[in-house]
Amino acid sequence: MTKTVSMIRTLQHLGATREDITAFIKKAKTKKTSPKLDVCKNFDNTKLKPVLPDDAPIAVVLFAGGGGIEAGMVQAGIRPVIAVEFDPTKPDLSRAIALNHHRNFSEYGCRIIQLTVQEIARLGFLGFPRRPDYLHASPVCANFNQAHTAKAGIALETADDLNAALAVAEAIRQLQPRMVNKFMSGT
Repeated sequence: MTKTVSMIRTLQHLGATREDITAFIKKAKTKKTSPKLDVCKNFDNTKLKPVLPDDAPIAVVLFAGGGGIEAGMVQAGIRPVIAVEFDPTKPDLSRAIALNHHRNFSEYGCRIIQLTVQEIARLGFLGFPRRPDYLHASPVCANFNQAHTAKAGIALETADDLNAALAVAEAIRQLQPRMVNKFMSGT
């Protein structure tokens, strides 16, 4: 119960509407827990994957990488429905990451889109769900990482960094997610 109260307080802090909070509470009350979601009971059998209920909250992930965030979401009972990942400077690696991502999350209905987030933004986020429960964005942060910038003494913001930030802002504007999480490691 404390997790629900904590989440409601977070929703209030983020300025969620009364309607959004009520919808969250209703979902929390009707959510059927699966014994497979109890990691402590299943730690000895890591081959078990969580089973998500049909009405699990949904998430869109931008700059998905290898799927670490999605793995945590699934463990938490959240269904990733779209993951966007592509690095045009490393197309072969991007294809390998996408294939691995597909193998890990397609059974949950997650589609991996192999375009840059900036390209998806220019296309108007076509085919994306409106008002997803969560939007997660983990843009490349090498230019802001303290370990990287300490050598130079300054942050080296590039045009691509700015375009990525604008694409995330556009995703928030168009998709209107109930919650947004932006993560940049090292900052």
